[in-house]
Amino acid sequence: MDRQCLTAVAVGSFQFPIVFVSCRPIGGFMIFRLNRCVLSLVVFPLVGVLSQAGQCLAENGVSGEAPAKPLVKDELPFDQLPEPFSAETGRNEAAENRLKLTTLLTKARLQDHRGDLEGALQTYQRAYRLSPGSPSILQEIVRLGFMLKRNEIASRYAILLAEHKSSMSADALLRIGNYCLEDGQSARAAELYERAVELLKKEDSHAQELGTQFRLLGIYLSLGEPKEAARHADEVSKMIADPEKFGLAEVIEQFSEGGIRATYDQLGEAYLEAGEPNKAEKMFALSEETESKPAMALYHAAKVAAARKEWKVAEDKLQQYLAANYQEAGKAPYQLLLDVMRETAESPAAAQEAVVKQLRPIHDQSPEFAPLAYFLAGLYAENKNWDEVVLTAGPLIEADTNSAALANLCQAYTAQADWPAMVQLLATSLDTRYELTTLTKPLADLIADTEKWSAFQAYLKTVRPESLSLNERIAVARLFQEAGEGETSWTWAETALPDLDKQEKARLLMQFGLKAFRSEQEVVAEKALRAAIKLGMPKSQTSLFYFYLATVLEMQDKTDDALRTAKRAALLDEESALLRSRIPWTLYHAGRTDQAVQEYETLLGKFSSDYDNQQTRQVVREAKRLLSSLASQKGDLDTATEWLEQVLDEFPYDTGAMNDLGYLWVDHGQNLGRGFDMIRQAVADEPDNYAFLDSLGWAYYRLGRYSDAIYQLEKAAELAKDDGTVLDHLGDAYLGAGQKQKAIDTWKKASELLEQADEPEVLSKVLDKLKQQT
Repeated sequence: MDRQCLTAVAVGSFQFPIVFVSCRPIGGFMIFRLNRCVLSLVVFPLVGVLSQAGQCLAENGVSGEAPAKPLVKDELPFDQLPEPFSAETGRNEAAENRLKLTTLLTKARLQDHRGDLEGALQTYQRAYRLSPGSPSILQEIVRLGFMLKRNEIASRYAILLAEHKSSMSADALLRIGNYCLEDGQSARAAELYERAVELLKKEDSHAQELGTQFRLLGIYLSLGEPKEAARHADEVSKMIADPEKFGLAEVIEQFSEGGIRATYDQLGEAYLEAGEPNKAEKMFALSEETESKPAMALYHAAKVAAARKEWKVAEDKLQQYLAANYQEAGKAPYQLLLDVMRETAESPAAAQEAVVKQLRPIHDQSPEFAPLAYFLAGLYAENKNWDEVVLTAGPLIEADTNSAALANLCQAYTAQADWPAMVQLLATSLDTRYELTTLTKPLADLIADTEKWSAFQAYLKTVRPESLSLNERIAVARLFQEAGEGETSWTWAETALPDLDKQEKARLLMQFGLKAFRSEQEVVAEKALRAAIKLGMPKSQTSLFYFYLATVLEMQDKTDDALRTAKRAALLDEESALLRSRIPWTLYHAGRTDQAVQEYETLLGKFSSDYDNQQTRQVVREAKRLLSSLASQKGDLDTATEWLEQVLDEFPYDTGAMNDLGYLWVDHGQNLGRGFDMIRQAVADEPDNYAFLDSLGWAYYRLGRYSDAIYQLEKAAELAKDDGTVLDHLGDAYLGAGQKQKAIDTWKKASELLEQADEPEVLSKVLDKLKQQT
């Protein structure tokens, strides 16, 4: 039976009188039917937020029981009905956010109830950003993510859940910590492992605890936090010292088979890094008891003594090591000897001379021992004693390559103008990608030395390519690429191609073309990639040649040719989002924004639902960010923010998207609090990112906090060096703070940079400001 009552329904901070309300329970919910007068939005109950409908009625002064004498008609004349209540002031941002949150949670609950899991997941993700850290919302996101088999998304939110939920099992924390570690989030992993360790202690899960403590030790060392590493070294050493107490006897036996000595050595090294030589000494002693290695015992004793600044003791231990002709510790004892001698000698030069005098006879006895030869070569190079560099390192370099030794020899051959030896060295230095990365610095010095570089080029002109080995020809081609001489480099590369099999040709051409492109040698890059396409390799390779060729063509403003090439790439593998993405990117780069938007939307229509391929997810992510940028350029704020919201739905700690969304909101005077928080989070994650600092400074400016704005924008300007937009913002902040002349000077500099960067819209605004203030 219907029941009629007199009540009021609240929506946000407004309250509307309802004269006749018919209340009928349907499907577990109390439905309010408005008979006449005011219509209002009714929000269904939320789990943990709103109680049953009866309680809702009670809170509005209405009993759940039927009234003794129900009203049957409106006793007030129609024209005497009261005016609806209106708020004296509008809702502030916090109130708006609470209302949005309630609405989103209601919507998500209904979507979930109706089986719209995708819709529910996205709605909960939006709700999460209104209530960061809410475990109940995060639990729903994780549950739905796994149900939809979007495991990467679920895992990202599981990390956030673990960080905000105090009650979580050790196994769950460990699994999430492992995911963080694999994802390169070492600091996050450490926090989760720390919590897991505390639970494992309570559960007496000592074997798991031992492994986790040891992992934490390694993480903290990698993060440059030796004191924290030493704290976990304490726990590990305590546990392995008394295996019976912790039930680890079998585990320790396995360690013994796999190297318990190495464990003690690692603990000792951790203590040394933390500045705790006494504990390190104890670990090294236990290491020696486990398995005697006299050479390492002497070296460790020397390290401990040096950490205590007992220089004479350290030197004595090292002298014993050298006298016994030990080699087990590699180069490290020689470097330690030099460090110790520098503490006791009259000068660094005297220390170096004494070390060379002592080590040279040992090298002469064992010239094939590369660690000592290369150490001496490094000392000779510091003194520019190039003949000795060649004598010590030259004979060993082909059999035992070493990056430092290669660099020293490169300097030596340059100084000696020994160009045949240089060509051989270049060939030896080639890595698996046919690149000369180990010689970047000395080759840059050679190319910068006009006289030396001219002499080397003159030598190469006298050399017939066929007289050189295959690797020597490739290396020379790569050298000319480093020098920015694209055509010459291509000529040399062509001499190498006939001696390569088909697969290696394709690999060299790909690497050569990409290097040429990165070096802004687009013409040469085009030649290399076209040659690769002609090889007729499998579709998986040829499609990539077309993909990169499209990029190279577009960078030469050959847009129509680039589009045709990009479409060929996409046709070779229609299931590749990466290949398909080159079509809209080409249009975007060419300024054909309307077509770019259409193509990006087509791309998303086909691939946005593919959550199995992580490369596809990255393509989708970048497409949405570019669509946001294009919408922003057109002044379509709603669309621009929606694309960024979608990025953050899937990647909740994407700092770039957080910064961009926060900036959009702040710049348009919307959601200032949320936008400000997002930008601050982005800056906290990447404190040296000038774009993020610029956004934070601009947010402070919009909030009227000009001193804070100037501080952040000056930092951004210093990092950016020559960014006109940053300086434009800084000028605004100066003016806001009453520093008019500084503003004018800054805008003048900004105008020069913006003109050089061809940014007419921003330039026009800056010039208008200058006119107004001068």
